[in-house]
Amino acid sequence: MAYVVRWLVLVGVVLVGLAPTSAVAATAVTVTVRTTPQLAGVRFVFDGQAAVTGADGTARFTGAHDFAGHTLAVDERELALNGRQFMFARWAGQRDPDQAFRRTVQGLPLRRDYTVTAAFTARFRVTVRCVDQDGRAVPRGRVPYVTVRSDTGHTRRLPVGQPVWLDGLLPVYRKSVLTSRTVGYALLSADAYGTNTVDAGRQRFKPASDQEVVFRTPFHDLTVSARDAVFGSGAGRAARVTLPDGSVREVPFGTGRAATLRDLPHGQYEVEVTGGEGLRAVQQVRLSRTQSVRVRVVSRADLALAAGTVGVLAAGLLLIGRRMRGRRGGERG
Repeated sequence: MAYVVRWLVLVGVVLVGLAPTSAVAATAVTVTVRTTPQLAGVRFVFDGQAAVTGADGTARFTGAHDFAGHTLAVDERELALNGRQFMFARWAGQRDPDQAFRRTVQGLPLRRDYTVTAAFTARFRVTVRCVDQDGRAVPRGRVPYVTVRSDTGHTRRLPVGQPVWLDGLLPVYRKSVLTSRTVGYALLSADAYGTNTVDAGRQRFKPASDQEVVFRTPFHDLTVSARDAVFGSGAGRAARVTLPDGSVREVPFGTGRAATLRDLPHGQYEVEVTGGEGLRAVQQVRLSRTQSVRVRVVSRADLALAAGTVGVLAAGLLLIGRRMRGRRGGERG
């Protein structure tokens, strides 16, 4: 009997000793805030208590179990890290769907442990450059802007050679899970002299991995020469070329009676030979590669020859006509 009494007393002491610890454990509730993408240094405030995310992108707040509503806020300032900007986009796990896009959410419970996710849009500093088909830098004055479209459907006009900020990571909420996805862009146009130098959609990049973007914008040379239409000799003094934007370039013929216009984008051109002693010679050229064009010019010599040929032909016809009339007269006699 004495043994049983001592055992009950011992059990009672052990239970009394454990009771305070169990009670504390039962009333301590932790709210974990995580970021997507995973970011260190983001400041959150829970009921006036501030915490900053660590290297794992999380911050934790612990409080006593209760049935009151609590407040969680994200710092209003933008976060800049290593050439990137992060801006708060939305929450997940905040319980009230109407507060998903507010920087401060209210009415959060402290009844059990749970996690709230804060998603950020990431913007990256991107610089665009253009090179020709041989890898040579294209002067900014020739292609000052390019137009790109993101896979979210947004179109942007970007200055060449100047840094700009582009969305590179966007939050995605699917099946109650908030994550981030990478944004891609496609080059739509790189205009020079009124024509697009590229095929839309062929060249792509992602700001999250490509901060120095190089687009290939091909340019071609056009060599113009002129020859007499009949005699084949050199004709004219210069090539006058109208570009797709309506501007005009005139280049004098050099040795070999030829003129070369360099660094032209593909497109439709009007080529004219000037300074010739004959009719105006104009030819339409569709430039898609480096090429040579020979314009046939009708010179004064050609016109004179043509006039002489017509005169001889007319005289011959007249003579034949006379002979035929003479024969008919003899037959009647």
